[in-house]
Amino acid sequence: MAFRTVVVTKHCKINFKMNLVILTTNEDTFQIPIADVDVLLIETTQAYISAYVIMELLKQNVKIIFSDNHGLPIGEINAYGGNSSRNSNIKAQTNWGSTSKNGLWQQVMINKITNQSRLLAEFEKDNQGLLKLVGEVEIGDQTNREAVAARMYFSRLFGDGFVRRADDEINAKLNYGYQILLAAVAREIRANGLLTEIGIHHDNAKNEYNLASDLMEPFRPLVDRVVKLHETEEFDLEMKLALVDVLNMSVRVNGHEAIVTSAISEICRQAFDYLNGVSELPSWQVEV
Repeated sequence: MAFRTVVVTKHCKINFKMNLVILTTNEDTFQIPIADVDVLLIETTQAYISAYVIMELLKQNVKIIFSDNHGLPIGEINAYGGNSSRNSNIKAQTNWGSTSKNGLWQQVMINKITNQSRLLAEFEKDNQGLLKLVGEVEIGDQTNREAVAARMYFSRLFGDGFVRRADDEINAKLNYGYQILLAAVAREIRANGLLTEIGIHHDNAKNEYNLASDLMEPFRPLVDRVVKLHETEEFDLEMKLALVDVLNMSVRVNGHEAIVTSAISEICRQAFDYLNGVSELPSWQVEV
């Protein structure tokens, strides 16, 4: 299984030879087995990548993400193929029932708010309100406990003056980390031969990643923890690398330890089995 997230941060030529991705800078040359690469994140506009290496990476279902001149993820390349049952899987996806989707969304929200509560406790913040909300999440989260939890959570984690959508460094760090998570979940969805556009709760016509936005929710506090730990530090290369490294962190999922990318694979598989009527509603226990 591929496990490396390769980040290119400076002038570099990226080529391919003998199953190796070869990165050549002015100072050094790095050779990485293509089978090890999960994500290639190109953080600079001064990187040069050959069409040949792009083709080989896509054959291996490697996600290639490009950042803009401010270092923020702006787009990605994904393979067309990767799953021989894609047509039948998409047909099944369009027939997922509202009862199943709402039941799964309830589990997603319970898991997310539980993890937010854990993180507040970790930083010795008041988490009692969130603990109460966990028991109030209804099927489909009809009373929007997610939004209530968010208002409590962010102000307690980052202070009363914090506004989630403000244009500041904390939000820039959060947005960057969430984009990395979103990309990892989207990759897993495509590997399962499904469309990222069709979600179970998110339903924005302009959002190409509705399903990934749904399934990444329990993992968001991983990013929040890193940002909180580096709250006063600049949003520089070191900070970005720390956020990218979230994918390599260890979490507990369904009672066992796994790195984040493996945990994402497991919860996606459980979700799709349930939505397709293969298994019972999963009671996720993703502990971040």
